[in-house]
Amino acid sequence: MKALTQYLKTYAEPEVQQLEGFPSGFSQSIVIPFYRETTATLQRFCDFAKRNSHCLLVAVINRPESNRDTQWAELLLAMPTISQGQVLWQSANKLLRLIGLDNQSGILLVDRCIKGAAIADKQGVGQARKIGADIACQLITQDCVTSPWIANTDADAILPDNYRDTLAEYSAADDYSAALIFPYQHIFVDDTPRLPTLLYEFSLHYYVAGLQWAGSPYAYQTLGSTIAMRYNHYAMVRGFPKRSGAEDFYLLSKLAKTGSIISLQQPVIKLQARESDRVPFGTGPAVTELAANENPLLMPLYHPDSFYYLKYFLELLAKLAEDQCDLTTACEKFSTIDGLDTELFVIIAEKLKLSAALTHCYQQGKSPAIRLQHLHHWFDGFKTLKFIHLLRGLQLQPVSYQDWLKGDYSFKGNNTMDSLSLRIADYPTF
Repeated sequence: MKALTQYLKTYAEPEVQQLEGFPSGFSQSIVIPFYRETTATLQRFCDFAKRNSHCLLVAVINRPESNRDTQWAELLLAMPTISQGQVLWQSANKLLRLIGLDNQSGILLVDRCIKGAAIADKQGVGQARKIGADIACQLITQDCVTSPWIANTDADAILPDNYRDTLAEYSAADDYSAALIFPYQHIFVDDTPRLPTLLYEFSLHYYVAGLQWAGSPYAYQTLGSTIAMRYNHYAMVRGFPKRSGAEDFYLLSKLAKTGSIISLQQPVIKLQARESDRVPFGTGPAVTELAANENPLLMPLYHPDSFYYLKYFLELLAKLAEDQCDLTTACEKFSTIDGLDTELFVIIAEKLKLSAALTHCYQQGKSPAIRLQHLHHWFDGFKTLKFIHLLRGLQLQPVSYQDWLKGDYSFKGNNTMDSLSLRIADYPTF
């Protein structure tokens, strides 16, 4: 636990130093960042906690430095559940306050909006998540929370009633498990454009299914609202990156190097579809952009053959780990595969600086398995995405959803769209 102690002492957010005297007795922590949210949203989470005994909500009330509006946050704190609730504990600086809820649950309000310091624009939601998760990590270490899982979600999420039970099922699991990822589905509660939302959701599943087909170890969804991290693994990777977007993607890419990422089949988290500018990119901005298009069905998808190339690039890495040969020699094995241009491998390998990674893994890896592990750690989720983007720039132009749905495009090694492991019937044909 040296990494855990060092992280909390050196790298965690300052709020963890304000938790002296925090009461024990909570079985699960759930971290939710709140920025420009309604009282109904906060009340929904409080009601969830009331139905689940000994549940601790960590609500990080935050705003970026560039936005001085605090009225929405003042309304949250004025709602009866909060303003009339019993204060069970508060920090010495009064910026953290625990309000008791029914069923021995509680909500810890973290003020990074009104009296507390706002968050730097460039650090955005990443720092908000990190503040909440760091607090949860510290409380688990102090035995105030018994579950080893730091559950992380967003204000637009509706958690299933068996959400906490599912986390409890995995609490005693092998400590090698670094993260759990819940399935999700967008639902519509207002006039948010339905077609753009479903299209964007499809594109997320499409990418992950392509990675799964190719055999990538980084084939999982990366939505911050669906992630639970085991606290010691979270500390190993020094918490959420302080970024205004993609913090969930980068965190999971690091966690995958410390343990397994488990993609659950049930229960499903419902995400309320909405256009949003709270973050610079992600679901909200993507839906807004698609809605502005004259024909959203022209939404671009990565060319399916990108995953065909990825499959063989991963096999190329395995070949290099096994034989410790040069790239040109290794590529010869794949030169006869139908439709595969191995020259692209050479070009991309140079851009990704594969030679340096090979030098390191040959020096450090005493067996093929260890060398391959080194290469998989090097060719992580970020480099996998970069690989797909390089293919897009060099040869494989995107295809539209409309054309893909017609069946005009499929993997070279498989002439059916089932190679994406998706049931097209699950998605509207529009």
